[in-house]
Amino acid sequence: MRKVAIVGTGTLPWKSRYADKSFRALSLEASKKALQQAGITQKDVEHVTHSIYCETMLRQQIPEPLLQDYLGTQGTSSTRVTAGAAGELYALQSAYTQIASGMSDLVLYLAVQKGQDFYAFDTRSRGDGILRGFSISMDTTWLQPLVPGVPPYLTAFCLQPHIEKFGGPTLSQLAKVSVKNYNNAYTNPEAQIRRKVTEDDVLNSRIIAWPTTAMMCCLYSDQACAMVLASEEKAKELTDKPVWISGISTSSFSTSRATADTIGRLLGTNIAAKRAYAMAGIKKPIEELDLIQVHDLIVGTEIMAYEELGLCELGQGGRLVEEGIVDRGGKLPANTDGGRIACGHVGGVSGAYAACEVVRQLREEAGAERQVKIKHGRGLVQAIDGHGSMNGVAVLQRGN
Repeated sequence: MRKVAIVGTGTLPWKSRYADKSFRALSLEASKKALQQAGITQKDVEHVTHSIYCETMLRQQIPEPLLQDYLGTQGTSSTRVTAGAAGELYALQSAYTQIASGMSDLVLYLAVQKGQDFYAFDTRSRGDGILRGFSISMDTTWLQPLVPGVPPYLTAFCLQPHIEKFGGPTLSQLAKVSVKNYNNAYTNPEAQIRRKVTEDDVLNSRIIAWPTTAMMCCLYSDQACAMVLASEEKAKELTDKPVWISGISTSSFSTSRATADTIGRLLGTNIAAKRAYAMAGIKKPIEELDLIQVHDLIVGTEIMAYEELGLCELGQGGRLVEEGIVDRGGKLPANTDGGRIACGHVGGVSGAYAACEVVRQLREEAGAERQVKIKHGRGLVQAIDGHGSMNGVAVLQRGN
């Protein structure tokens, strides 16, 4: 297979709602930034990969041809990938394959989703609207009537069994993850919420599903971001700072079909990580990575991700928080942009933004306040869907 690099990124500030911009307008703005950074135009693009989570929340069935027209990429081939909030890495894998196979040399990767345009007229609430939009992606026969939302599902089906089985994380460790991510978002100019919080603030916020509180849950947002992927030959023509996709894998493993061996686990992440590590030649991830961006739709899944990624033993993820290992100045910083807890989240996009954050950090372009130390030249992105059943892991690596 051919090597594949990310040569351009385009991100926007996270907002709860872009009331004045359509999904097409957001897509164009992000794509222009990525193309400009890569030093190419729409005419150079040979394929477009779209990461779009929910058509209903866009209020537009089959949005791809409208986007192709609006972006000025008519005539190019395109692919739409959807896999819930893991779709960003499923789509990245698709874009990677397009180039690695030799079918294209330059691919535009576009992730877009609006959520707060979806309105619940009976309660006159956009918040209820987006929750109902999310619920459509759950099992509408068995789960949707019983589970009020994604954070309660992940808490009840993943976090609570994990705590009972492995003895952790503790309430304090969960709160510390929120504090860390809020602190990281405080220095990110594109973050949706920029304020510092304390453990007491987190623990005293409204209970969503014990032990998860409101400040341990992700935000709801509008966002678009884009990347330009290139073959090795093209990448070397376009930039002296390519960031290679050295390992990538996805895995589906249902969390609702629980057995004694699988309950309280995110086994799909574990499986995908092992494949991505093998592809990237990683033996000891905690010693070979400079930063990680993991899925903190609730903070419990961030800690569980540490364990499933092989950074520590099962049940020991909270220790990485207690010891400061995952702090910005720690051995392996996690969610340096603020994560989904404080930076922003909407399915189909937040994982792509996380990948752009890793690219910025590896290029040492994150700014004086936010830049982490780069020793090994490698970062990792992980994403899961709202069930924790669809999982993706990608290893990004700088260098020529």
